[in-house]
Amino acid sequence: MSFYRILGVFLVLVFLGLATFKAFIGRQERPVSHNDDAKKENLRQFWDVYKQASQKRSAGEFEAAVSLYQKALTLKPNHEDSLYYMGNCFFELGRYQDAIRANQQLIKINPQGSSRGYMQLGLIHACLEPGAPFDLEKAGNFFQQTLQVDPDSGALLGIGEVALLQGKWQKASDTLQSANDDNPMSMAAPYMLGYLRYRKGERQEAWRWFRLAVQRGELKKPSLKWTEEGDVKADPELRWRALARQSVFGKYWLPLRRYLNDPQLSLSNMEQEYQRLNGLLNTKTR
Repeated sequence: MSFYRILGVFLVLVFLGLATFKAFIGRQERPVSHNDDAKKENLRQFWDVYKQASQKRSAGEFEAAVSLYQKALTLKPNHEDSLYYMGNCFFELGRYQDAIRANQQLIKINPQGSSRGYMQLGLIHACLEPGAPFDLEKAGNFFQQTLQVDPDSGALLGIGEVALLQGKWQKASDTLQSANDDNPMSMAAPYMLGYLRYRKGERQEAWRWFRLAVQRGELKKPSLKWTEEGDVKADPELRWRALARQSVFGKYWLPLRRYLNDPQLSLSNMEQEYQRLNGLLNTKTR
């Protein structure tokens, strides 16, 4: 066989090989493209549902929000924010065991980074509402774990609040003082530090802390855009409500904002507020 004939056969074989290879690649690319489209559609659906869930949560429609977060999690099972906010909705609804399971799942997904999960479990077990799984030992442990994962998490306040509920007055005072030093904008820490002085009969020192707590409740527009727990554009009122949810005694100190700019604010107001708190602690620290 001549050289040219051999070369011709070789070129034909190369051509056929290339054609076969292109056909094979084409068959492989088509399903990949289809899969990519499916993934994009799944992601689009997820973010649509997640946005709807966040809107319902912000509007206080917690049952509807839970259903939407559950749907979002079928599309993206390990989405941490969906689990966290769903757990918060369960908490708001008084569905404490569901809230616990959601936050346990959050921690399972990210045990070294889910300070939010530990924090919420601490708040659930220190919750003062009827039917809550009130367990101060567990609550304190969860707040300690939160602090280990994220020293800037605000869990120091929770540790001080648990100490207050346990009647560990000196530990409560020391811890709340540290929490106040760490967060000079906090209403919670001075409110409770004032109570500790009040119960010791130190009325003037209690009055100083009480007035500071009230003053810190001033509505201040943040210099940067602030979002309620990460995803909802919020006004200062929403901001304060979000902060109160991160405190065991949030429902007790947040109403102090009604005294802002009140020229009639007096020791009698402080007495009334601290007697209310004292009544609660007398039942919880027995």
